[in-house]
Amino acid sequence: MSSLVDEIRDCEEQLLTPAIRASQDELERLVSDQFVEYGSSGRVYDKQAVIAQMLSAPNISVAVSDFRVLELAAQVALATYRTGASLRSSIWRREGEQWRIVFHQGTVIPPKQAEQSGA
Repeated sequence: MSSLVDEIRDCEEQLLTPAIRASQDELERLVSDQFVEYGSSGRVYDKQAVIAQMLSAPNISVAVSDFRVLELAAQVALATYRTGASLRSSIWRREGEQWRIVFHQGTVIPPKQAEQSGA
């Protein structure tokens, strides 16, 4: 049986996989109908907007580090991690048998802080 950390990490990594990002069906499966994202640009995305954005740029290469998961409630988990010079957080909720992302936020690390933290 996999751990909560393994399950959530797998879901996050799927969203960073070109084959998943190029599939409308797979993205619909992973992204909750109630999804909202506060992007590092300051833009707010809903489910349709984030899926359209991923479909338009499926081929990305992102290194994930400092991955952590905190169980917030039964069937709800917070994932936090780094990608390059940004901090990321996602809230995942189990909907039926599937973990689905309901919230995501990216925060740019200012260059001076990124240098100090080794990012």
